[in-house]
Amino acid sequence: MPLPQKSERKIYQILVRTHKTTLFFTVPPSTTIKYLKEQVLSALNSGLSEEEGIPIVKNVEDFDLCRCRVIKGKDQKTYDVLEQTESTIKEIKLTNWEVLYIQFKDEEGQSLEIMATDPPIDDDEESKPLHSSPTIDKGKGKRRAIEDDDEYSL
Repeated sequence: MPLPQKSERKIYQILVRTHKTTLFFTVPPSTTIKYLKEQVLSALNSGLSEEEGIPIVKNVEDFDLCRCRVIKGKDQKTYDVLEQTESTIKEIKLTNWEVLYIQFKDEEGQSLEIMATDPPIDDDEESKPLHSSPTIDKGKGKRRAIEDDDEYSL
């Protein structure tokens, strides 16, 4: 029996990162990179630039959207600028939940270093239980009595 074919994705979640901020966009696959840059510009100009040292941008030429590429065998990342602004998300083969990065430009139009902090994968804090139990678990087997239980024993 043949497997059913996957239907084409109707909506994409695209994440755009800069500094310690992540912007979330829900867009159809026919969205162009130009339109996505306009949406990023709108978000940056909505007061976001005032926070965390994000540079102020006036138009879409003040920044580029980049895709991160990890070089295998090395602990190194490179960023490829998405230059085909008329291309759609589907045409350049962005995936659902793809993370793009903002590369700002200086006054002369030269690209600056990408300043983005990826969130940690593991929490540094130990996970705390949602509720505490009155028993002390020392492994498999019968429940061990705790000191308070001795006063109730017969």
